[in-house]
Amino acid sequence: MARAAGVSTAVVSYALNDRRGVSVATRERVLRVADELGWRPNPAARSMRAGAQAVGLAVVAGETLHGAPVLDVVAAFQRELVPRGLGVDLRVVADVAAAAELYRRWGAERRCEVVVVPEVREDDVRLRIAVDAGLRPVAVGPTGVAPGLAAVEVDDEDAYARVARYLVSLGHERIAAVADPLDRMRTAACERGLRAALSDGTVTLEIVPTDGSVEGAAAATRRLLTQGLRPTAIVLATDVMALAALDVARRTGLVVPWDVSVVAGADSVLCRLATPALTSLPSLAGDLGEALARAVTGTLDAADDTPPVRVPLTIGALAVRGSTAPQAH
Repeated sequence: MARAAGVSTAVVSYALNDRRGVSVATRERVLRVADELGWRPNPAARSMRAGAQAVGLAVVAGETLHGAPVLDVVAAFQRELVPRGLGVDLRVVADVAAAAELYRRWGAERRCEVVVVPEVREDDVRLRIAVDAGLRPVAVGPTGVAPGLAAVEVDDEDAYARVARYLVSLGHERIAAVADPLDRMRTAACERGLRAALSDGTVTLEIVPTDGSVEGAAAATRRLLTQGLRPTAIVLATDVMALAALDVARRTGLVVPWDVSVVAGADSVLCRLATPALTSLPSLAGDLGEALARAVTGTLDAADDTPPVRVPLTIGALAVRGSTAPQAH
């Protein structure tokens, strides 16, 4: 490129990086030659020079970040990373396999050093691929997720046990949970919490896994509410799933909360504006973003021989609203 432009290699470097010391005419000539030769910057080379400037986050389309809206979590996460000069490279991918392939590319290009792995599955291939690609994964999941790796550990088990105890205190004897897919570690933790609080055998519990979509939640709720012995209380994994349950209850002629109580596993403005307003566990958006930043910066600062950073995250108190009431007899 220097020969074609008739300048030194140092001038080419200055021109391509928009640095001082090169005239406007020379810079334009170098850029024109670069375009004619099809030159493109090499991400790996730039990262070797300046260091990784972003944290990778690949989210499967349609998924939340542990029940919270993706952009709300990313906004809180990014705010905490700004003082470190880091950004969030957010990508939406089709599935877990696509996320794993993206990790391989990020590792090869040295685009980032740390990646956040959300909604961790049992035997999640993304964790292994991230490590193999030379990346440092930070998993997001329930307590005990991804042993040996950095993680944000959300105490879903305790939160759902509190939900169960609350419903029992209202006299409910038949409880159902409309859950996310069974392969999610979070789904299993929520079920453990519910069952632990109902272990005396006086209350029946039915777990209905779905694909995590609004349509899947609506179909599961419809089946529950039209069966012979329907539940008197239903717990749903997210705010939009709970909104779907409200709509299904109305369409089947049931009145919330007198015929059936509804609880959302994550709060949002939609829960507060619904009729009736939804009893909900709090949203994790802000707290999760801050916890992720602590886990990521701790991982970047840790020496090779130190244990992985594990950040515990407790879910706050249930917000009791109009969608729950004592069981009618």
